[in-house]
This record gives sequence, structure tokens and C-alpha cells, in this order.
Amino acid sequence: MSAPKLHHYVPQSYLARFGRGDMVRVRRRCPPKTHLANVKNVAAETGFYTMTDENGMPSTAIEHELSRLEAQGLDALRRIDETGMPPAVGTDDRELLCLYLAVQMARTPRQRTGPLFGRNVTAYANGREVDLALMTKYLTHKHLGHPPRAAEAQGAWDYYHGARAMNDGNDTTHDEAVAVTLGSVRVCLPQYRARHWRLETSRKPNFLTSDAPLVLWRPETRSDTYQGFGLEGAHEIRFPVSPTAQLVLIPGQGTSAEEVKLSRVISCNQDLTDSCEQVIVGHPDRHTALDKVQLSRRGPTLRFNTAPGIRKKSDGTEEPMGDILHMYTTRR
Repeated sequence: MSAPKLHHYVPQSYLARFGRGDMVRVRRRCPPKTHLANVKNVAAETGFYTMTDENGMPSTAIEHELSRLEAQGLDALRRIDETGMPPAVGTDDRELLCLYLAVQMARTPRQRTGPLFGRNVTAYANGREVDLALMTKYLTHKHLGHPPRAAEAQGAWDYYHGARAMNDGNDTTHDEAVAVTLGSVRVCLPQYRARHWRLETSRKPNFLTSDAPLVLWRPETRSDTYQGFGLEGAHEIRFPVSPTAQLVLIPGQGTSAEEVKLSRVISCNQDLTDSCEQVIVGHPDRHTALDKVQLSRRGPTLRFNTAPGIRKKSDGTEEPMGDILHMYTTRR
């Protein structure tokens, strides 16, 4: 079997469910344009999963393993199409789709931003000392696109040097980043298993998808400006499965299905757009939904913050615990 060079971080078979044949309509963040594309050229990077094997040779074993999961996941999605219901608790399809969703969350480029942050800073420094001034320049011109707060620059600097100190003065490698991100899958699986699965359907085929199709959602709060949330804190875990349906995982047990109003579809499409990597995807002949959403130039970004920590003691009182580094990814 020939080794695939272009590796997809969203399955081609999944993307094709939103198009005609292998063609989809794509709208990009930058440059801001809409065009037709073959799914083989969407959500893909050369050598994205290539690792070095025990003989020091390039290996695409992970890409082949993912291909098998994608084929099995596609069959499970088709059974949802046929039944109009999510898979029941305890079924093989339920367990398979838990793995499919967990892998999808872990496999996007965004999940590698943290592990590869140090390597990117080092490349930017190009031999210069990575002091606080240089870190500020990197955040301003490369990472954020605007000047950071002093606490954010300090947090990024602390993270950079702390991570290197724990790795014998080296940056995380590509192989290590792949291993770390995919290694999180098993830990996260219980979060998918423990929820109620609801299939939301729309009479008209207006659901979009993207190059980061799994969306964590909760109502907006003031804390969004300085901290993020993950699977545990998400009120909903959304995953569009076709132009007429999406899976929504919510607290509770069991399964259900309901038809939703167009306003719900539009709202979910916007949340999906806000959290995409670079592109949103729709049907070649139905561009209205793509045109309606607002797509900013930049998407979710890894952020840093250094602030005083507070520890709650067993007697209910609180005590300071020094400065703490907080890392999170913005929701848009």
C-alpha cells in the first residue's frame, strides 16, 4: 500500500456527506473567499500524522489506523440516517462513535498549538535569546495579532521556559506532539459515554460543518474573557452529521430525537463558524447558509495568563498559593 502524503484531520468521507459527490463549497477565514473544492483538498496537511518508527524511518501507520476508524464511523453515521435516532446506550455503534468523536476532537491542528508553542517561538527567535521582550513581539506579530497584556506575555514566557526545562532544554518535537494529542483520547472517552445523545433534525438541509466540526458550547459568561472550558464544562457537545441533522450530547442519560427550528440551525452554524480552524463547509448548490454566517479573520487562540492563586483549605478558609499559570483556548 502506498504511503499517503496528504493527511486529513477531518475525514473526507465525513465532509462528503455535506456535498455533492466529492465536491463541497468552502468559505475561508483568510483570504476571505468562497470556492468549490474536492474534499481531498479540505482540512488536510502534508505529513500531518507521519511519525518516525523504531528504525528511524517515516511511518504513516497512524494515518492508516485513522482510515479504518473513519470507515467504521461512516457506517455508524449512515445507520443514524436510516433510523433517525442516535445509537442507544450500550450498543457497538454508541461506543464506536464515542471513539470517533474523541479522536476528531484530538486530531485538529488546534490541539497541537500548546505542545508546539515552544518550537514555534524558537523558530521565530532564530538564535536570539527568548526574553520577555521577544516573547511580547512573538505574541503581537505571530500568535495573537495584537499586543498582549503584561500578564499574558509573562505567562507565555513562563510556559516556554518551563516546558523546555522539563524536556532537557528542548522543544516538543512533531512526533511528541502527535503522541500527546492522540494520547488524550482514552482519557476523554468517559465524557462522551456519560451524556444523553440527542439527534436534532431540520426540515431543510441547512446545517454546515467545518475543519473543526466538534463544538463545545455553553452560555457566554464574563469569564470567557480570561478563561476557557472543556468537555466537563460544556453544556452541549455538538457534531453536525449531515445537512439535515446534528448530534448534541448533553448532561443526562439515554437518547432522543427532535426537529428544531431554523433559528436553532442558524445559531449552531454561527457557533460552528466561530470555532472553525480556517474553513466552513457546505453544499455546492446551497450557498445561502454559508453566506449568512459571520467569519472573522482569526479564530480560537491559545491564551496565557499569570495571576495569584487561591487555595481553599479543609476548614473553608482560603490562603494564597503564589502566582499560577493559566492556559486556555478562546471560544472564537
